[in-house]
Amino acid sequence: MAIGWAVCAVCSFVMAVLPEGDPYYPDNSWASLSESEHTAEQIAEINYDAPDAGIKFVLLMIVANLGMVLSFTAYGGTLVELSQREGEKRRGDLQTMIWVARDAGGVVASALVGFGLNSEEYGGTFAGSIRVGGLMGICAATSIITGAVAWYCIEEEKVERRSVRVELGKLFDLIQYRVVYQSVWLTISPVNSSIATIISTLISMGSLLAVRQWGLNWNWRWMIVITELAVVFVDCFPTFLTIWDVVRSQWFWLGVPLLEQVPTNIGFIVSTYCMVEIMEEGNEAAFYGLVVAVSSLASPFATVITKNIDANFDIATADLQRDDTEVRQQVTYAYLCSYACKIFSTVFVLLIPRQKAETQEMRRNGGKSKLMGVIVVIIIIAFTYVWTIMTNIMPIFPSTSCYQIAGGDGCS
Repeated sequence: MAIGWAVCAVCSFVMAVLPEGDPYYPDNSWASLSESEHTAEQIAEINYDAPDAGIKFVLLMIVANLGMVLSFTAYGGTLVELSQREGEKRRGDLQTMIWVARDAGGVVASALVGFGLNSEEYGGTFAGSIRVGGLMGICAATSIITGAVAWYCIEEEKVERRSVRVELGKLFDLIQYRVVYQSVWLTISPVNSSIATIISTLISMGSLLAVRQWGLNWNWRWMIVITELAVVFVDCFPTFLTIWDVVRSQWFWLGVPLLEQVPTNIGFIVSTYCMVEIMEEGNEAAFYGLVVAVSSLASPFATVITKNIDANFDIATADLQRDDTEVRQQVTYAYLCSYACKIFSTVFVLLIPRQKAETQEMRRNGGKSKLMGVIVVIIIIAFTYVWTIMTNIMPIFPSTSCYQIAGGDGCS
């Protein structure tokens, strides 16, 4: 844990002292103008090299995130070990409270970003800001404090060094179990966006506490299906009403989707309950790291697929600024594809056990498949990882950002 937070602290400190560079638009109001509305003088002042200045921050954040994942994996092993000591009826209570505490920290982080970076240069309304350097300095200090707490306040029993080859063999053996491979399977100001995020986080905390109180023994399959359909149902109203200019209010756009946090968090916490039931004693951290890796790939891989699909529609910034019927239709089609994928994903709920007892039964009697283990490791994890990294790095460089797999319109 301490090593991970040290890596995060160093990267944050470097970002705190690095110059931000000049913005893309010298005047933020130019961002709301279409390309045809820019005068020759304005075009001459646009800093087209601004995106290149952000590459160093992107790379440092990647390394910082690596440190965080390292720390989360270590703490996850401890969390699973403690969770497995709970009785079956209350198992999941500790996990839920851990995520509630994490969300409480997220409230502070959102407030820092929203109120600290709400000056005009960041698209806000305040006269001044703490700037990115100040925010990264706070992140560095927080990482140092957290690392010190992990070093001095967490006691671990000393164990003999284990062979990496043996542990990888155990992990691959665990992946072969049926229960495992089935489970792996507007203009908005920063302050308003962060206020919505804070409210969203508070709602998230409330939904997790509700599950802790009443839902530890609910049917996992029904919980996931109902929550996924609820997310689509709630999200479609502000989306389509905004697209077709029926209601265009930043508070309507930000406010209604806050209700999504209830089903979203219920679905999320169910996946962690299932994970605890699967793990074996002695390799909690290794398996938790695998689960974190797979789950962490889900969001960026989904983003990659979204960019690939969106590249087939005329929904670039210049198109959106036209705001005509054709553009609205294109955006609608893109969202319909997204909703169709979300609804289709509920089919895979049949691979998830219904509850803790069924998970344990499948763990004991579900059998193993070496072929499925290989498929999970090579096809699902390795391919997804390589594809995600490749297609997220390509947009950074001008020579490859034009390719459709990187979200571009195609290179001429």
